[in-house]
Amino acid sequence: MSNPKIIAVLATLDTKGAEAKFIRDRIAAQGIHPILIDSGILGSPMTSPDVSREQVAQAAGVTLSALRRLSKSEAIAKQGEGLRRTLQGLFTDGRLDGVIGIGGGQGTAICTQAMQALPVGVPKLMLSTIASGRFRFGPYIGTKDICMMFSVTDIAGIHAINRPIFENAANAVVGMVAHRMPNSSSMKETIAMSMLGVTTPCITQIKTGLEEDGYEVAVFHASGPGGAAMEEMILAGRFVGILDMSTHELINDLYGGLAAAPHRLDALAHREIPAVISVGGIDIIAFESLEKAHSSHRSRPHVAHNAQITHVSASPDEMQATAEVMAQRLNKALGPTIVIVPMKGFSELNRPGGPLWAPESIHAFVDKLQNDLHAEIPVILMDAHINDFEFAAASASCFSQLMQGLSPQEIATHFPQEISYEHLPS
Repeated sequence: MSNPKIIAVLATLDTKGAEAKFIRDRIAAQGIHPILIDSGILGSPMTSPDVSREQVAQAAGVTLSALRRLSKSEAIAKQGEGLRRTLQGLFTDGRLDGVIGIGGGQGTAICTQAMQALPVGVPKLMLSTIASGRFRFGPYIGTKDICMMFSVTDIAGIHAINRPIFENAANAVVGMVAHRMPNSSSMKETIAMSMLGVTTPCITQIKTGLEEDGYEVAVFHASGPGGAAMEEMILAGRFVGILDMSTHELINDLYGGLAAAPHRLDALAHREIPAVISVGGIDIIAFESLEKAHSSHRSRPHVAHNAQITHVSASPDEMQATAEVMAQRLNKALGPTIVIVPMKGFSELNRPGGPLWAPESIHAFVDKLQNDLHAEIPVILMDAHINDFEFAAASASCFSQLMQGLSPQEIATHFPQEISYEHLPS
């Protein structure tokens, strides 16, 4: 008989003991083995745990009494660390198939910090009082696949309103665990790509070709967490090659945009991997609205992408500074690297005649990039827009040749070495 599946139930049992017991019992009734873990710090548990708060604190290298002498924020961070190490230990020992947490602000912070240590694909669900549109979830979710479920009422007793919500939460994590397919590695090699809505035609074309060549393609949305997750997985050795076509997060990180990812392009300095790099969306900075943009950006050309995001055109100075940072990071790349630039626009909004067409910014970026990049990283300039068929075809060809073992310099000789700026529309 196979071993039963195991789900960890996380809660501060001094305040959420009855609710955690309800979740635990609902999971057990469906043939899954629950492990109840007390992540509390103050008070006394109302329900007996399988892993005590003292054991959680010990996993972080402190005693519970020492934890209680810390400030609230320090204690939460430390207990979150202990919970993270506890979950990691269970998972490493093969004693964890999924996790569910319940809590308010403090409990959500502790539980999700721990959940972020588990690999992508392991079921993770947080039933939380703060899982609504009034809060930003970046700190809670990070780069992992954590499901956030709003409890609607406070987690303070089980009653007619929240009982079905608690049942749904327990059933959801049980369903994810019970129906999860066995972990089997694909026989196909996997390629990472970055994409934005404004670069979709380019990425779709390249992806289709790579799949026809027998690769699996993992596409990451360059919205901040997406690029950060891709960088983490590059570091973890999950990919045989990279087509980082949408480096939008780089300029957003430099200038306070919504789609910021602090360490973009850094992973290439730690993994020797073939990489084709482009500039998709690096010409625009995303803000929640024009009114919430920096004052220096409010008078610039802009386009409302949707009700939550407004794209603002980057200035030549900002583009030049972004090119400098890109060059600094790419110059540390261990593997063969090519940069390919579409001179007729970096996004769907930035093309001749388009609302954010800015040739001066393109020129400033390219001049700085060519000047700062090391000679072994060629910059290929294409007389095309990023979403043109010929640009996608050229990018795919560069990648294919890198994978065949050709050097970046050899590949670059097949392309024109110079493109005149003069003929580009103003």
